[in-house]
Parts: sequence; C-alpha cells; structure tokens
Amino acid sequence: MPESNDGPDDANDGDDGALARRSLLGTLAAAGVAGCQSFTGGGGDSTPTDTETPEPTPTATPHPDGTPADVPPGWSTVRDPYYGELASTLGGQGLAGGAFCYGTSEAEAMSAFSVGSDAATAEPLSVGDDQPFSSALRVTVEESTENPWNVTLKGTVPDRSVSEGDVLLGVFYLRGPEDSESTPTLQFVAKDEDNPSTNVVRGVQQAEPADEWIRYYVPMQFDYDAEAGTWWTELFLGFGPQTVDVGGVALIDFDQNISVSNLPSGPASQPSTDGADDWEAAADERIAEHRTSELTVEVTDADGQPVEAAPVDVTMREHEFGFGAGVDGAYLLNETSRGDPYREYVSELFNVATLTNHHKWRFWEQEKHISDGVTQWLLGEGLDVRGHVCLYADVSSFSVPPDVVGAMGRTWEEGDVTEADLDPEYVREQTLSHVSDIVDYYGDDILEWEVVNELMHSPGFVQAINGVAATDDASLDDVDPVEAPVLREWFAAAREAAPEGMPLAINDFNVLAGPYEEDRARYERQIRFLADSEAGLDAVGMECHFSQDETLTPGEIMDGLDRYAQYDVSLRITEFDMADEAWNESKKGDFFYQFLKTVFSHPAVEEFLVWGINDANHWQGDAPFFTASWAEKPALTEYRDLVFDEWWTDTDGETDESGAVSTTGFHGEYEVTATVDGQEVTETVALSDGGTTVELSPDA
Repeated sequence: MPESNDGPDDANDGDDGALARRSLLGTLAAAGVAGCQSFTGGGGDSTPTDTETPEPTPTATPHPDGTPADVPPGWSTVRDPYYGELASTLGGQGLAGGAFCYGTSEAEAMSAFSVGSDAATAEPLSVGDDQPFSSALRVTVEESTENPWNVTLKGTVPDRSVSEGDVLLGVFYLRGPEDSESTPTLQFVAKDEDNPSTNVVRGVQQAEPADEWIRYYVPMQFDYDAEAGTWWTELFLGFGPQTVDVGGVALIDFDQNISVSNLPSGPASQPSTDGADDWEAAADERIAEHRTSELTVEVTDADGQPVEAAPVDVTMREHEFGFGAGVDGAYLLNETSRGDPYREYVSELFNVATLTNHHKWRFWEQEKHISDGVTQWLLGEGLDVRGHVCLYADVSSFSVPPDVVGAMGRTWEEGDVTEADLDPEYVREQTLSHVSDIVDYYGDDILEWEVVNELMHSPGFVQAINGVAATDDASLDDVDPVEAPVLREWFAAAREAAPEGMPLAINDFNVLAGPYEEDRARYERQIRFLADSEAGLDAVGMECHFSQDETLTPGEIMDGLDRYAQYDVSLRITEFDMADEAWNESKKGDFFYQFLKTVFSHPAVEEFLVWGINDANHWQGDAPFFTASWAEKPALTEYRDLVFDEWWTDTDGETDESGAVSTTGFHGEYEVTATVDGQEVTETVALSDGGTTVELSPDA
C-alpha cells in the first residue's frame, strides 16, 4: 500500500517530492519532537504493558526553587513538574526510564524549534493554568505552498546521537483554533541529514487537531545511526493557510530497552465534543432494528390446549451473521492435530471460514489434498466455507499455474517459468475453464465464491487476454480492467456452474480502509458494471488491512458501506487486521470495538472475517487476536464481549394464559425447550428477519 510521504530528498530546501498523504482520521494522529540530555533509568528489563494512557491531571508551574518532581522508581530526578508528570504516567505503564531530550524542561524543548519558511510565523502562546504544561507556540501559515514540507517547525538535536534500533517517544499537545483559515493539518517527521527521504516516525504521522488541547504520543525507531547535530524532528505545516498551536513538547529516548510496539501511540484522550458517543447509540439502534426479531413460543398440552405458566428456555446456538477467519490450510493439516489451540479456537470463535491460500488456482491444482482436507475439516466442525478465490492474477502470490504464467507473457523464477510466450486465447480459455471447474467441483460445500480477487491491483489476466504481456510495468490503454468484457464472462461461467442461489462476489483492498478515493471510485464502477450484467453480482468483499493512519470514524465507515450497498449487493468485511507495530494494542482493541459494532449495525453487511488469528501464522506477523504464544490481545476480549455476550440471546420465562411467551433475540439458531407436565419438549428453530413462532407440545 502507498506509504506516507517522507518529504523531499533535500530536507533543507524542500522543493521536490509528492504531496504528503492526508489521514482521514487526523484526530487519531500521533506525533513527536526530538533531541536529548541524559535522563538515566534502570529497569531496562521491566515488562511494559499496553494499558490506556489517561489524560493527565494539570500540575502547577515550576516552583522558583526548583523542587524535584515526584517520579517513579527507575526514572531520574527532574525539576520540571510537567516532565515529572510525564515520567509518572509512562512509568505507571511499566516503561523503563529514558532520557529527556532538548534539555530538562519543556521550555528548553520548545525553544529548540523554529519555523523554516517566510510563509509562516511562530509566536509564544499563553497557555493558562488549566493545562499541565506552560510553554507553547502558535504557528500561523499565511499563504499556500506547493508542498507540505515548504513550511516546517524544525528542531535539530544538538548534543545527542542515536543508533540503529533506538526507540524514542515524542509527547506534545496540539490544538487547532476555531478561527484557523483552513482545517489545521500537520505531519510529523524525524530523520537525519544523510537519509533525508526517510521518516523514522512509527504509526500515525498526520493530525488534524481539534479546538482544544489534546496530548499526543508518537513512537519512533531509528533505522540507522545519526550523530549529534545531524538529526532532527519537524512538523510539516504547508497544508495551506492555517493556524496550529503546539505545546507541552517532550521527547524521551529509551535506547533499545523496550519494544516500539509497547509505547503508547496517538491521542491520550478524544475531544470533549457534545454527542461524542452518538455513534454508538445510533449503531445500537440500527442493530436492534436489523439484527433482532421477535421469537414467540406457543405451548400446548397433549390435547392441543394452551398451557399456562409452562417454563420455557430459549438458548442461542449460533449467529445468522457470519463471524469468521482466514485459515492457513497447510499449517492446520500438516502442523496441528486434535486439541491444538489453532484448531480449538477456529472452531470455538467462528461460524464461517475461508482458506487464505488453498482455494487459489495453483494451490488447488498442485495441493488439492490440502484444499479438500481443510474444507472437509471446517465443514465437519460446523463452519460454513467461503471460496477464496477462483481467479487471482498475482503471480508472486503463487496463485497462477506455471503454464498460464508463461501464456501471460512473463517469466517467473520462483515457479520455474523461464520462457514467456504470450498467448491471449490460451489465458482466456484456461481462466474460463478453471472458474467452471472449481465452482462445480465443490458444489454446495462452499457457501459462496469470490470469482475474482484484487482485479484493480492485479489485472494480469485481463492484460494477457487483451494482448499485453502481464509484466509488472505493463499497462492497458484501450481496456479498463474493472470494466473488461472478460470479467462478465468469468461471472457468467461461475453462475452456470454454481448451485442455484449461491452468491458470487468480488474482493479488493483500499476500498474501505484508508484514504484511497481513487480506488473506491474504481471499485464502485466495477460493482456497477457487474451488477448490470446478465450474470449479476451478489456480494462485495472489502479487505480491511488497517494501519493506525488508515482508520475510519463510524461516519466514514457507514458512508463507505452505503456507497456500495446502493447497488443492491450484500457486503462482506473479508480480511480484517491491524498490523502496525507502533499501534498500541489497547488502542487497537478500541478501534476494533468501534469498527465491528459499526459494520454489524449496517443492514447490508452479512459477514466479518479476521485475516488470521495468531501472530505466528499471520502474513505480517501481527494478527488481531493472539500473539505467537497464544496470549490474548485486547481485540479478542472486545470480540467475545460483543459476539457472545452483548449480541447473544439466552433467556427463560413462562407462558401466559394463552400458552405463549415472546422474546426479542438476535438472528440465529436457537434451541427452545418447554416443560409440560414434567416432560421436556425441545425444538431447534431459526430466528431471522420478520420473526418466527415455534409450537411446542408433547405430541409435536
């Protein structure tokens, strides 16, 4: 995926380079500033925790006599109350002591920064007594510039070097005044003079500050050595005429005593705007409307007469909504056995699954025993299986058989394809044949099929069929991949081979997560193109590989879902994860809760799948739910609390004088039991939209 802009090669004059990417969720940004004086602390072997960082309590301005501030054990003495409070907050999280940079006080730190442009000014700002810090600047950008880095607030670190692997934490307060000429926006960068195109900031790198002081944290980790006086941090501010307030600056160097992933990241609190929790109330209202219905139980005796006061137990057994995961088929079959945590958790946590690789074309042809074995194991555990995927043209993902790779006009060293012989008709015939073959082969063992995967980003089949070798630098001038005629042919082949009523889907990335409007617009055209075809389109998959700077607000999530749902298709979150080493796990859990509740509330969404569950088997080593040693992550707690508690219905009661009792339940499968004259009568019933009535009688 596109990476955040790190600025120009020549960081001093800043005249070249592409515009920095704008974050859609600027208020979840983190940033920092750097430099350092020795601030020693033991405890390098202490175990950090991922606890939430609270908004700090204001402290008084420094006492004239410089009375030492209280700090936790392992943190050195400081005489700045604000820095003492920072040490207490971070030490309370279990973080080892570090070294404060830019001197020993916030005033020294703030004085290290200056504006590097004639297009902006920086003036000292009175903070007031209601904040824990006292030094701040108001930066006013007075005119538009060509690039964000044409206006910077920069501070070079004069007296401290850093080494490759060193971990630092920036801390500062941001505010965007209401009277700013445009939306206050900034980007955070740290680098040295020998590596001007890099950025060692980890996590969110942009912010759109709210109209109140909010503390932000930003982790950094250096990829190289840098001598004192040669490295700096800077704020890119050239996003148009604007005003930004910056204060409470600190930077703490932890050397290599902690992992960057254990540092807090992002805002310590959210803006205190009115109605901040309205998103959740609105989501809960939609969930009640779209995910619950009335279940009525009518109990009669052996003579068919209503039974009053009959005990009735209603127990939910399974959700109608698909909660699932991507499963590593080779690992499950070859490296686990009955009782292994991987197998146990897949069965326990989910009702639907997809194979991350082994339904892809080359895998299915060459390792069909794994494809079939995992499919049957999942079905045997009571899970539905999604077909992922009939066609995926990414050769590097081992998704294309070697003979087809060669016919696509390219070589493939890893797959021993050494001769390229472009053959458009062969590619067309083989792709159509494969779609029919795999859909027919599995029949109704598969819940639904993704016919194509990531066509916008891997259009190799379309290129080859239209006479263009599918090399990495190929392009199509006359045929748009998202509206290529062969795309409709593939869907027609799948429709003819599929059991009646089987949903057919597409899938792609950058279509919901992140700020990728161009990809969203192309995906919308692809959806419309297929929905208007004779074969039709039933479902739309949205990969959601989030990093911290690609998160969305509930409103943005709903807007994205509405955009695709308007074409009368159902929606799936197909590949959810949050792989970002600088994203604090507790904050990941918070975002997971918000995201899952929001998508569950949308009536068009039918499935939500995490892309792997364990770090050891995750494509980026950072799965949503478990570490490699099966330690549970905060997102798993949120998942269980929602899926198996808040959205789960178990209840009991007694029938009224008409022999009936009703309850509102979440859609799914239920076991309903009534006791009549000491005899238990049980029936399994599905509760779906519109509600249902079950009749129980000893003769039933």
